[in-house]
Amino acid sequence: MVNTADETSERRSGRSAGERPRRWPWVLGGVLGLLTAGVVVAGVLGTVLAREAFEVRDDLVAARASIETLGDAVKTKDAAAIQISADELTARTSRAADIVAGPVWDLAAAVPQVGANIDAVQRVTLSAKTLVDGALDPGLQIMSAINVENLALEGGGIDLEPFRGAAGSLPAIADAFAAAKAQTDPIDVDALLPAVAEPVSQVRTVIDQTAPTLDVVNRYLPTLLGMAGADGPRTYLLVFQNNAEIRATGGNPAASIIMTVDNGRFTLADQTSSATFKATGTAGVTFTTLPPETLSLYPETLTRYSQDYSMTPDFPTTAQLFQDLFNASYGDRFDGVISIDPVVLSNMLAVAGPVTVDGEEINADNAVRLLLSDAYERFPRGRDSDAFFAAVSQAVFEHLTAGKWDPAKMLDALTESARQQRVYLAFTDPTAQALAVELNVDGALPEDTAKTSQLGIYLNDWGVGKMEYHLATVMDARCDADARTMSVSQTMTNSIPDSIQSPYTLSVKTEWYGMPNTTMLIDTLFFAPPGATIVSVDPGDGDVPGLDRAGTEKGSTAVSKLVALAQDETRTVSYTVQFPAGELGPLDLRHTPTASATPVNIDASCAAMFPSS
Repeated sequence: MVNTADETSERRSGRSAGERPRRWPWVLGGVLGLLTAGVVVAGVLGTVLAREAFEVRDDLVAARASIETLGDAVKTKDAAAIQISADELTARTSRAADIVAGPVWDLAAAVPQVGANIDAVQRVTLSAKTLVDGALDPGLQIMSAINVENLALEGGGIDLEPFRGAAGSLPAIADAFAAAKAQTDPIDVDALLPAVAEPVSQVRTVIDQTAPTLDVVNRYLPTLLGMAGADGPRTYLLVFQNNAEIRATGGNPAASIIMTVDNGRFTLADQTSSATFKATGTAGVTFTTLPPETLSLYPETLTRYSQDYSMTPDFPTTAQLFQDLFNASYGDRFDGVISIDPVVLSNMLAVAGPVTVDGEEINADNAVRLLLSDAYERFPRGRDSDAFFAAVSQAVFEHLTAGKWDPAKMLDALTESARQQRVYLAFTDPTAQALAVELNVDGALPEDTAKTSQLGIYLNDWGVGKMEYHLATVMDARCDADARTMSVSQTMTNSIPDSIQSPYTLSVKTEWYGMPNTTMLIDTLFFAPPGATIVSVDPGDGDVPGLDRAGTEKGSTAVSKLVALAQDETRTVSYTVQFPAGELGPLDLRHTPTASATPVNIDASCAAMFPSS
């Protein structure tokens, strides 16, 4: 059994959360570990190779030290020290590469059993030289231009000029990492001795993760600058999904911000809520036409009330619903619709630091609890809690757009949030939307299973309350490759405490069905990929008669069952999907993000069905 948290999403992002690694020390550090193991191997082949292996190791030790001093010199803008360290780094890696390219190493690489280890040493050492030769100088130019401490614009925003300047240097860096990847790709790690395999894997992991990222940034930097208003103002709708009242892609999206960005400078143009559309007379009216087979999956409120726009797991549909609503209400069309939740804000505050609202500090540790639970006990009336959320949203927006944080760390925070399926983007510009698709943050249901095999279990609150802050979920999946079936289950636990008393939190609809108001009523959606069929669902019948639904959305078949989850109850729901014949794209197992992390456990039996995952 493979047990990971949100494993499928982590494969998409390419790395787990945490401090962004400094790429050069990691590459050379792995090579050093490899050389230490290589010295042992070399002893079998003769003293010349052993002596040269020690020389290579010494050169790389010195090269790694040069990287550290180089980084310090860049920070202090000491031109002389930069040049000395760069020259030393270049000389050391060049000499190491020359040694491993010699005839003794080529001969040793052909020796049965141990030759693969020598070949691996050659390849990773040469890849280090490739990176130094191709990426060092342009990398230094970018590092010198982009000073984190000076990126913030007065009044809020980010200075785009250093990034415009980086456009000329990025291609060379991307090419260097692509070339280094080509050098290390042929290494068969399984054929290496354990002591050699581990450092080889470290080097390849860094290169394999960095090369595609640099390629994307290189190709899309002009687009990214355009999205930041480099070519003129852009207007975005930022939607906050409230996981306390759960929806398929997060939660009730009642609160939102309209923001403009012009040449890197962010401005909060307006704040809206579901009450906004009551005032305009557009609440309860449908402005977007969806196919009947899609509407059959959801309550009729899906297209009528903004609070329910995110009941669909297809974020482009949610974005279109918002675009059409604002257009009907104000004549507005946005350049993009962005969706986040309080956990994303928490991850961002971990980088930017806390913010104070009315004398109360909101930080990474308390933001989720405060916004999704405590606020409803403190402000049991919806109008009061909406005002509180508006004040917090404005303060956090101004704090985050001040730009006084490390961009690399903030990118890590957003990457982790996306890995948890908490960030979705939809743009009107085709190139910007292509970037969202490539980064897998478009949240779209797929057209087929060629590029991705996407399926999932999604949750929508049916009880009309704010109880799902206290909902915990775990997903499990196992496969039968011969039968081409996959069974997915989700275990849900309702841990709402007796201390919760706010009528705004507790369920409204449960009394209709004779249940306590601490019972969660969850409309549970089971989705199969296009071309696949749902073989079975547990429960076979929902807990409220007459509310079972079935339909198709963008080619994906789905069924809906209403599940009642009592206080302190743990319950598992599941379904089995039959996949069509033919090769399947990588597995993309989706779920609704709750206020806490959702562990995702994928059995090893699925590797045979989704070999490219």
